[in-house]
Amino acid sequence: MKTAYSCLWGLIVIAIALSTAIARAKTPATQPTVSLLAMGDWGNGTQDQKTVADRLADVASKQTIPVNAMLLAGDNFYVPLSGIDDPTWQTLFEKMYDPVRMPMPFYVALGNHDYEDHKAQTELEYAKVHPESRWKLPDHWYRVDFPADHPLVSLLVLDSNKDNLSADQWSQQLTWLETQLAKPRNGAWMMAMAHHTIFSNGAHGDNGVLMTDWGTLFKKYNLDIYLCGHDHDLQHLEIPGWYTSFMLVGGGGAARRPMRVDNRGPFSRAILGFANLVFTPDTMTAHYISGADGSEVHRFVRHRDGTVEVQFTTPSDKATTQQLRVFQGLGN
Repeated sequence: MKTAYSCLWGLIVIAIALSTAIARAKTPATQPTVSLLAMGDWGNGTQDQKTVADRLADVASKQTIPVNAMLLAGDNFYVPLSGIDDPTWQTLFEKMYDPVRMPMPFYVALGNHDYEDHKAQTELEYAKVHPESRWKLPDHWYRVDFPADHPLVSLLVLDSNKDNLSADQWSQQLTWLETQLAKPRNGAWMMAMAHHTIFSNGAHGDNGVLMTDWGTLFKKYNLDIYLCGHDHDLQHLEIPGWYTSFMLVGGGGAARRPMRVDNRGPFSRAILGFANLVFTPDTMTAHYISGADGSEVHRFVRHRDGTVEVQFTTPSDKATTQQLRVFQGLGN
């Protein structure tokens, strides 16, 4: 009798194991995923900065995919910094961006306002002296891979402040940029981040210097995404003849200015906000989030072959009728 029961129990165990194996075989393997939050033009200590910071923390803490990093596209501090011990580091960065809900590293690019009053050097020094901080700025230009050991996404952080760099520094950066772009891609995606726009519907408009110096290399090596700030708004531009998707995320808290162009898109709005980029080996999905209420205002998917599909959007802003005033920074 015991032998019969033992045999029956053994058959049951085998049946369970087989059914589990079959179920697993039918379930597709989970794809590796990288999630990045991105914004620029933020460090002014206003209520707008605080509002955007709260919405960022909401997204970071509530989404099911862990956020690998926060990307800061420059103009990090509009206010003075007396040094690495200035209390502003705590009020506008360390405490402003909730360390509990946003424990990820923040990778930083330098903007034009960061070069005022020697703030750029202070920002570099703070990263060096405080390796425990989420603030990551190892140099004027550098590379980060996500994940580091088997990259899915490679990020080239650049310094677009040509007027603040020596001719030799600018040349060195160009050489470094081409070297990085020419390397065999370890991961599926290659993106670059800097402060200044290459194309923009906003107040600052297009940048011919970067279009020539960097754009030539972006075209040659099929850069997937260029991420920037400088104009204080959110934009997604697909430019004819360019493989690269241009993403502008300058809605971190600085005052907005109206759009000067409205015949390019698919999306440009002068609102507070940021972007959440979710990468798999096959797709990159960009979610543009309103910094005011946390709603999604634009979403597109970029496929590995470079094709782009807009899945959801809200109406872009119409161009201002007072172009000169906006160009001068005076608004409408």
